[in-house]
Amino acid sequence: MASIKDVAKHLGISVSTVSRAINNHPDVSEETKRLVMEAIKTLNYRPNAIAKGLIQKKTYTIGLMIPEISDPFFADLANVVEETLSEQGYQVVYGNTGRNPEKEKLFLINAVERQFDGLIITPDHFDKEFVELLAGLNKPVVLLRRRTPKGLSIPFVDVDHYKAATVAVDYLIGLGHREIGFIGITESSFTSNERLRGFVDTMRKHGLSADPDRIIFGGRTIDGGREAMGRLVERHPNLTAVFAANDLLGIGALEWLAMRGIAVPDQMSVIGFDNLEYADLHWIRLTTMGQPRDEMGRRAAQLVLQMIADKDTTPESHLIQAKLIVRNTCKAPRPSNLH
Repeated sequence: MASIKDVAKHLGISVSTVSRAINNHPDVSEETKRLVMEAIKTLNYRPNAIAKGLIQKKTYTIGLMIPEISDPFFADLANVVEETLSEQGYQVVYGNTGRNPEKEKLFLINAVERQFDGLIITPDHFDKEFVELLAGLNKPVVLLRRRTPKGLSIPFVDVDHYKAATVAVDYLIGLGHREIGFIGITESSFTSNERLRGFVDTMRKHGLSADPDRIIFGGRTIDGGREAMGRLVERHPNLTAVFAANDLLGIGALEWLAMRGIAVPDQMSVIGFDNLEYADLHWIRLTTMGQPRDEMGRRAAQLVLQMIADKDTTPESHLIQAKLIVRNTCKAPRPSNLH
């Protein structure tokens, strides 16, 4: 394989001139740059990434912290982020933290040691030590699906979970439902709590009950949704509709209902949140609030690239609206309840 010296010898110019041409230095003429690019193609020269990084003081790597890569929502987000960054010549280094606070802190420490050019992170734990690490990074950081803690100047990309929840509950109420339950993720989750807040406020706005017996936290899995649906019906047998805080919980609820011969949507309506690929399967067809994962991933990648290009500015955060996607799991309630 040809070296940079071979390119210089081929053109009869110095190695330093070739290097400055490759890096688009302003003191090199456009004609010389063109000749260098043609020689690179002719000789099949591949610039050394490490050497290029030393010249430009860049490593062309972005750290991407994912809380749970097995979660299809975050897997989809990661794919979009990586595609967007790779188009600009950047490599992505993943950190799958498993929602472990120590792994999240270690990821930030490694980002400094490995000299990542920037970070896109989705932490679950904003304790004092983590916030202090963030504040001391001195490199571009974007929060994806998380909001910025007080005292930090970091842009975020997130969905308006509260507004989306109000849309979901308004939709059920508009169909005629009055006995509605909520399956949340966890009581400590900001995301789940914003969706719960939207549920409670919308129910009360319409003069409907949002009592605690209508609210169950099921975690993040199908199994959790299945178990939570059972507890909801046991506590409140007159329910005619359920709002699940993510699609996996919603699918679990559908499974529990199917196992007991409770027809959806004739006897029970179910609406989810996320619009995962699973939700659109023919035998599921879950009505849901769709999070625009492609837009979120692209915006996060674009923000970190913008900050790398101009380290003196902090871009504005983006709060994106979710979209109601109507499928087959919701309809007007029957006059009678499950019994």
